[in-house]
Amino acid sequence: RSHAHPGAMTLTYDSEAGLITTALQVQGTILPMVVNNFEFWFLLFMNLGVFMAHQRGMFHPEDLNIELPWALTGTTGGLMTFFAVFYNSNSFQRYNELYKVVKRMSGYVVEVVIAMRCRVPSKAHARRALRYILASNFVFIYGREGGALEKEEWNKLKAMRLLTQQEVRYLDTLDCHAAEKSIHLLHWSLEDICAGIPDWFDKHDDLVNGMYDKVLNIRHCQAKIKDTLDLPMPFQYFHIMSFMMTINLVLWSYSLACKKSLLTPLLYLFIQMVFQGIRELSAALADPFGDDEVDFPIENWLVEIVRRNAVLMESGYKPTLTIAEEVPLKQPKEKDVDIFADAAE
Repeated sequence: RSHAHPGAMTLTYDSEAGLITTALQVQGTILPMVVNNFEFWFLLFMNLGVFMAHQRGMFHPEDLNIELPWALTGTTGGLMTFFAVFYNSNSFQRYNELYKVVKRMSGYVVEVVIAMRCRVPSKAHARRALRYILASNFVFIYGREGGALEKEEWNKLKAMRLLTQQEVRYLDTLDCHAAEKSIHLLHWSLEDICAGIPDWFDKHDDLVNGMYDKVLNIRHCQAKIKDTLDLPMPFQYFHIMSFMMTINLVLWSYSLACKKSLLTPLLYLFIQMVFQGIRELSAALADPFGDDEVDFPIENWLVEIVRRNAVLMESGYKPTLTIAEEVPLKQPKEKDVDIFADAAE
């Protein structure tokens, strides 16, 4: 049983579900992308056409010396499998790396907020610094492909109160692509953090320096995402893999269509779904910032970052010591499961 889960990956699933139950699922899989391709139906109908002609006695490849034994396709099939699996492995590695960087970036935002709560007494400066950091993440994701932000995207940032009309107008007029505008926002946040720390305070203590580093680490994460997306698998590799897959699928379509078994079209259908599915899946994994089934729910993640850090920033609770908490913690014994069990009760 699987379902969409906002804030998590696009699709969560039960890994303990039965083999057949999982295999027969269509929603949330790569199969819709495969069957929506022209190549899928062209190759399938070619297989069916040759198969029907051979079964009805209208076509005899052995009489024309153009029969193609399945064994002859083994070499090219093996090479194609290697290329497809290597491409899929590379794409999945990129996918995991991008996931880790995005999550690391959101973690740095939380750490900056915690540090500001401790070292920036000016609430106004801390709030504005947080606004700029959160807006920077949105602007970077919206403009990761180098294009200008749409009016709808700017309006969304204003609706969430991350940017004012004046700030949007200024950023929109900057002569640089959208991803670079996120750097300006991070710079603004650092200026606010510095302005919010009183002159009498040591602005170079470890926590303050760590706070500066965390803001710069957000920039490093953004650069890592952009650099990774800017370096896909070389087109020459993608081309030779696609070329080999096309040749092999054509040869397999013809070879299986010339067999006597009535099950060969079904076998070819399975082969098509597997290999074309691997190709489609690899292409989707290579850039997980989109609308494919396997793409990150990045919009949900960004909104969750805003909610989480807004709550953290505006939390007014300050813990105070009680008489009970001044008592030293007891040494846990082997049988003790939770040394704080008494306090919880």
